[in-house]
Amino acid sequence: MKYLYAGLIILSAGLLQGCTYPDAAKIEQKDSRPAIGVSGAPEGAALYVDGLKMGMASQFDGEENVLLIESGKHLIEVQAADGKVLLSETLFLSSSTTKILTIQP
Repeated sequence: MKYLYAGLIILSAGLLQGCTYPDAAKIEQKDSRPAIGVSGAPEGAALYVDGLKMGMASQFDGEENVLLIESGKHLIEVQAADGKVLLSETLFLSSSTTKILTIQP
């Protein structure tokens, strides 16, 4: 009887070893927020969205990096290091759109 219980325990352990959870599903979700980029920004120029500084404009060149924002109406400005406004546009951006703004020299 003792051997029967030991055999059942070993058999149960062997069966349970094969019971594992399947690998988690890998789900890629594309970010659908609109994006903006700035082309031709001079060194030291800053990017502002609705009056808030987002960083250096050259950082969001539209090729390698863009700035993700919420859908809706936004005031986009690029200011030179001396504070001069180089670009000022009010845009309405909807989801999954990318707008590249170009600063003319």
